[in-house]
Amino acid sequence: MRKATMILASLIVSLISLNAQENGTGVYYADALNGQRTAFGEVYRIDGYSAAHKTYPLGTVIRVTNLENNRTINVRVNDRIAANSRDIVSLSKAAARQIGLLDYGRARVRVEKIGFSPSNPYAQDNPYAAAPPPSSYDYAGAGANPYENMSANVTPKGYGAVGTADLRSAAYILPATTFGYGIQLASFKKVENAVEHIEKMKGQGVENAYIWQKDGNNRVVIASFPDKASAGRYLDAFKRKYKANGIIVQFN
Repeated sequence: MRKATMILASLIVSLISLNAQENGTGVYYADALNGQRTAFGEVYRIDGYSAAHKTYPLGTVIRVTNLENNRTINVRVNDRIAANSRDIVSLSKAAARQIGLLDYGRARVRVEKIGFSPSNPYAQDNPYAAAPPPSSYDYAGAGANPYENMSANVTPKGYGAVGTADLRSAAYILPATTFGYGIQLASFKKVENAVEHIEKMKGQGVENAYIWQKDGNNRVVIASFPDKASAGRYLDAFKRKYKANGIIVQFN
């Protein structure tokens, strides 16, 4: 009887561990990280359904739900984010697109552990297409993860790690070949502050925001417009909608 009780208790603990949930903020990798090694030594691929997490070991399959639209995606953990990061998960770009995270850059999400897989699934054909993710995912369900006791103290290399501000901002840097006019909304010495400003604006529905690096400053701009008149019309509408101001600038 005692042995049966112990087995039952063990099963209950396993089920609780398997179905653990956490809510918090999710983000996605900057394009500049494509092809780089993750904290676990695997190569990050922009078209793979993968993720970075604070504690889950390599190979853990998690279900990430965007709480803004209730869309979900199953991804495999193969990278680590810092324990003191304000985000709880960072998704590959393909996975982020599937749950609508690209629209805002950051969103409230729920993370659930659902199993283990030895490899990442990949987006079919065009990695940026709006097609659904693979319907069959060859993961081991509640099976034992052979990496469970081997990867607890891995140094993060993705979001939240020291020195990655420039990588994170890479997706927002305005190309040096940009011509025409833009609307400058803010200017910062630190690039991470410019990134935060852009992501906040994206959350409010502002699109086409970039970081214009000029004269040692990181200028947040809306770009680009073919002529000054077009920029002026946009600025007038921007003022009415967002109750904020900006100045018209010319690129090169």
